[in-house]
Amino acid sequence: MINYTLRQLQYFVAVAELGSISAAAKQCHISQAAMSQSMDELERAVGSQLLVRRRARGVVLTAVGTDFLLDSRALVRHAEEVQDLIVERQTKLSGPLVIGCYSSLAAFWIPVICERFTNVHPDLQVTLVEGDGAELQERMLKGHLDAVLTHTRHLLPQVSWRRVMSGRPYVLVGGNHRLADRTSVALAELADDDFVSLDIPTVRDNQLVNLRMSGLDPKVRWSSQSFEAVRGMVARGLGYTVLVQRPPVNLSYDGLPLSVLEIEGEVGVSDICVAYTASERPSLRLRAFLDFCEETGAEKEREAGRNP
Repeated sequence: MINYTLRQLQYFVAVAELGSISAAAKQCHISQAAMSQSMDELERAVGSQLLVRRRARGVVLTAVGTDFLLDSRALVRHAEEVQDLIVERQTKLSGPLVIGCYSSLAAFWIPVICERFTNVHPDLQVTLVEGDGAELQERMLKGHLDAVLTHTRHLLPQVSWRRVMSGRPYVLVGGNHRLADRTSVALAELADDDFVSLDIPTVRDNQLVNLRMSGLDPKVRWSSQSFEAVRGMVARGLGYTVLVQRPPVNLSYDGLPLSVLEIEGEVGVSDICVAYTASERPSLRLRAFLDFCEETGAEKEREAGRNP
């Protein structure tokens, strides 16, 4: 027999997240004494101390409590999903769905998610969070996100994932660059050119390494955390860059021409994918989102084929 209850796990998660028995009691609409008694009973049931009570300073988790919190969140989330499945099988998809989106993908994916996915599933409570791909996955593994839209090069080893779109890198140069009339380029031809870097952690940790492994050591002269600022600097002749996302129009924000060059030879790819927690069965809500991303990615690839 299981010696603890789902309600005790829910209370424990609330105490751990709020750092206080009194705050958790208030959130769960029970008395502080009842919350404290529930935590005592849970600790007896699992045979270990989970919390250290500090007078007037709340609680902190023990090492065992920290590990138990991850398991508790997973169990509570699965119970919620089972409950939601009963409703979803009888009606429309409903309930919360929190999706992380790697910042460089946001402009290409968030608008279409907001328009198409939420229109098809109006009863879903979709929340979108932008940020660094690896950091978002860490938050997902702690139970704060349902999935993360990112690149395969950014994936953490603990996650499951589904590929939704190819992500072969390309070279971008300004309209007046000496190679602007070409359709492709060998990376070695750019060895002496200045490089404009998209200066975000996942690019620094992955793209530059990829280029060096492919035979090019970029001379980083300029950098920006903004995708469009990088494109704007390239358009003004300040150097070239290597990107994965492809806007449909080869113009900078200020209307200057840009030229896309395919990379000749082997180069590491970084496909677009949706990461989700490996230890949990995807809910119907998440499965619907995964299917939507696959369909949208295929459509984007078809459009790119029509508009090279």
